[in-house]
Amino acid sequence: MNIRQIEAFHAFMETGSVTHAGERLGISQPAVSKLLKGFGESCGFKLFMRSNGRLVPTLEARLVAAEVERLIAGTERIERVAAAVRNREWGQVTIAALPALASRYLPRALSPFLAEQRDLRLTLQSRASPRIAELVMAQQVDIGLSILPFDHPDVTAEAVIRFDLMCFLPSQHPLAKKTTIGVEDLRNESFISLERDDCSLMTIDRAFQMRGVQKRNRIEVPMSETACSFVANGVGVSILPPFVGMDYPSDQLVRRPLLPKTSMDIWLLTSSRRPLSLAAQQLTEFIHAALASFQQPLPAAASEQ
Repeated sequence: MNIRQIEAFHAFMETGSVTHAGERLGISQPAVSKLLKGFGESCGFKLFMRSNGRLVPTLEARLVAAEVERLIAGTERIERVAAAVRNREWGQVTIAALPALASRYLPRALSPFLAEQRDLRLTLQSRASPRIAELVMAQQVDIGLSILPFDHPDVTAEAVIRFDLMCFLPSQHPLAKKTTIGVEDLRNESFISLERDDCSLMTIDRAFQMRGVQKRNRIEVPMSETACSFVANGVGVSILPPFVGMDYPSDQLVRRPLLPKTSMDIWLLTSSRRPLSLAAQQLTEFIHAALASFQQPLPAAASEQ
């Protein structure tokens, strides 16, 4: 038996008429009769009896019809899933992102997208940048968002944005009155620092060293959002990415541009050995748009990479 015979049988059982079954399938009445005959021969028993010139299903035909109904429902579901995949509304995507993005900003930024794509399943992992590259290379995640590029033939690295680090201050801090904060202004200030293995720490320390300023580390924390919490409670100051601490009101925490400008990149890492699904492709487009507001001009060399 073949699927066309099954469709003809299902159409006949639902409409009760060879003519109506043909109309539903868009084929002639003789074509339906031929398909029904072939289906009966495949089953090996009588499916219909004639009564007053009409085909009447046998009990055996009704038993088969119950199974055919489930089969047709399954194929219709496959059609809906295929349409959803085609329209990028169905799938499963795994993202590994640096904690500064994964803890607060990405959940908030991606929520409107996920609210519209209700059949899309997302897994969001918070990982350090070196670990993100490893996960992408091993094809354990679909998308990696790292502040480190990764030079490996199995990984494609794209510079998404270049952002400027900012100075975070308690709202009542005397420096909060300034429109920009120089590294020199932070001399003798209690500094809330990220852990020693954080990839941004070397960049921040270099900015202090270039200005000959000794950074007074008072508190060391594992995540940028934790540093924001300490700043908002008046414990000290910090230098962090612009996309953290966005939920704090201005009467608790303020952010000011840092001079000299201290920039970092966010790299989007994907596997070069496995193409992204349609859903993952759409998600990368949305991530680009979500991060665009923090974009600083990328140098030509970074753009070419």
